[in-house]
Amino acid sequence: MKTILILQSRRRPEMVAGEQEEYKRATKGEVELRFVSTLDESQPWQEPQKMLEGVDGVILGGSGEFDFDGGRTNDDPARTTSQEILARVKPLVLYMIERDFPLLGICYGHQIVGEVLGVRVVHDEVQKKIGSYPVTLTDAGKQDSLFHDTPETFIGQYGHKDSLSALPAGAVVLASSAVCKTSALRFGTHAYTTQFHPELTPEDVMRKLQNSPGYLPEGVEVDSIIKPSSDSSELIPRFIERIV
Repeated sequence: MKTILILQSRRRPEMVAGEQEEYKRATKGEVELRFVSTLDESQPWQEPQKMLEGVDGVILGGSGEFDFDGGRTNDDPARTTSQEILARVKPLVLYMIERDFPLLGICYGHQIVGEVLGVRVVHDEVQKKIGSYPVTLTDAGKQDSLFHDTPETFIGQYGHKDSLSALPAGAVVLASSAVCKTSALRFGTHAYTTQFHPELTPEDVMRKLQNSPGYLPEGVEVDSIIKPSSDSSELIPRFIERIV
């Protein structure tokens, strides 16, 4: 059985536990999951080989608590903690990218990979969004090992205030949209990132909105912005089957 290391960037116990259940469901019980918090300073972050012992692939998950920008002041704890997380995981992320190790960065994880590779993550009023949005494959995405049998346009679950300010060096854009220029990227042949959340169902998004103040626009009803996303939900099992 394959072992997947899932790096969580969450502090609130109920959000940590909820995300773990989401990944257990998304992976369909077909892999062993190992959860580690990016807030855990006791881990051997400076020794990537030790972190990856017995691991076949890594998922770098999202966060509703921390921002690289988020429209916050520089000294806001959500931003300073993000910089601490970035410094902690950078050796591991670089190690995986340089060695083309199976990696899937999701939302905040997508942004971490961008920051590690020298691209600033900024608060983007045009691209920020919460809810279900269409994602369209590029020509590269249509031919990609992970995405090639995904419909050309499908629904992804989003929840982000920040976006990559540029395309990281070496990245191939696999999916994009009018409101998300870098919806999915590939680095090498085994490292992927998505700004949307393939691990989430519409019900998950509704639950998270109830637990993440500030994400839902004022006066907007949750069920008015949430749609089914079954095609997106197939990406994690495919990542494990085809890439890991």
